[in-house]
Amino acid sequence: MPELAEVAFACSKWNIGLDKRVRETTTLPTSRVYRDTDHTEFSNRLTGQKLIFAETHGKQMLFSFSGNIYLGIHLGMTGSLANEPSGYEVQKYDALVLRQSECTLLFRDPRQFGRLRISCGSNPPTWWSDLPPSITEKEFNLEIVEKAMKRHNRRPIKALLLDQRYFPGMGNWMADEVLWRAKLRPARLAGTLNANEIACLYNKTLFVAKGAMKSVGTKGGDPPKGWLFHVRWKNGLLCPKTKLPLKRESIGGRTTCWSPSHQN
Repeated sequence: MPELAEVAFACSKWNIGLDKRVRETTTLPTSRVYRDTDHTEFSNRLTGQKLIFAETHGKQMLFSFSGNIYLGIHLGMTGSLANEPSGYEVQKYDALVLRQSECTLLFRDPRQFGRLRISCGSNPPTWWSDLPPSITEKEFNLEIVEKAMKRHNRRPIKALLLDQRYFPGMGNWMADEVLWRAKLRPARLAGTLNANEIACLYNKTLFVAKGAMKSVGTKGGDPPKGWLFHVRWKNGLLCPKTKLPLKRESIGGRTTCWSPSHQN
């Protein structure tokens, strides 16, 4: 599933359509991405409106259109955004197609785990404004992490890092990266961390989030060389720090890669 930086890069695919008007909207009525709102609402509200700005928050995207229209997108597991020429022919998994004079903006989702929302109002909808602080925002602070660790002291820290109520935007590979850099074993219970370890976890969360946004979020592709990311995907690879074998196991229901020689 796309994480913080992948979502930011995906969002940028629609930048080509900023300040341009939607001439025609096509939806895929059978797609489950419309489970929150009738698909006809998207055609009725978006056609004729101009795309004004786009932003991301963790794994969520918000596109603002003229007429006080807000389009929310969550990519899910297989969702993606793309831009194509104005004469593009709609394909099987194109759930939302916005045609402009010079290009076509697309949301595709083969497995339909993504979600589309639409709202009209003078202010952003509550499903956007009520989101907790993203890990890239200044409002995300040490106190949030401390409270999460205390409230869920019996949860493995790997599972807690994936909880979007506290770490919006954090996904599987980012959580592994944070824990590797903080030298913390993923299966450790949150309540066993001392104050210094929690502070380190917070700082490494900021480091990984900022590094991912600077690399993946702006250029796509992979994080910088030397990150755990590059050796976490299959068995038999070595820790970038100790050069000893990594371990892969399921923790909190997710495949987790960690370094027994480096993380305690």
